[in-house]
Amino acid sequence: MIDEGSTAPDFSLPGIAAGQPEYYSLVEPLQEGRAAVLLWYPVDFVPTITPDLVAAGEWLDREDLVVWTISSDSLFAHEAYAETRAIVIPLLSDLHATIADAYDIVHEDFRGHAGVPKRAVFVVDSDWTVRYAWETDDPLTEPAESPLVGAADVLSAVLGESIPTPTVPEE
Repeated sequence: MIDEGSTAPDFSLPGIAAGQPEYYSLVEPLQEGRAAVLLWYPVDFVPTITPDLVAAGEWLDREDLVVWTISSDSLFAHEAYAETRAIVIPLLSDLHATIADAYDIVHEDFRGHAGVPKRAVFVVDSDWTVRYAWETDDPLTEPAESPLVGAADVLSAVLGESIPTPTVPEE
């Protein structure tokens, strides 16, 4: 995993939000002075990850922040996942894990799937600096504390105001 203080790799990936596909490029929000929260996960429908993705939607309407999720699934799978799990943040598709590899968060093998992203969270400031980096090798185990707590703390410092931790729903 790339470390806090590192320069975040740029990317442009297809994604879907509210049933509408489009391309998402990290350079665009960062050039506008916005921060980015990037929530990575291996594949759609992993039950331990869904609550954080739903909760992160609370940050979606902020003008100073983008929140994107990234996995190895297709836009078709993402659309079904978003619709059935009430996920409102954009779901981006890194089919061949090339961007996950740039962030050094690729599973060699995850339950028979080779080359899929690990569960990870990054906060990137508008200067391309990774300000928060969290990962786990086991996305099926609930962490003791949601990584959104650490992300909210760092966002408060980056954005210069108190950023509340989203309410993570119970499964």
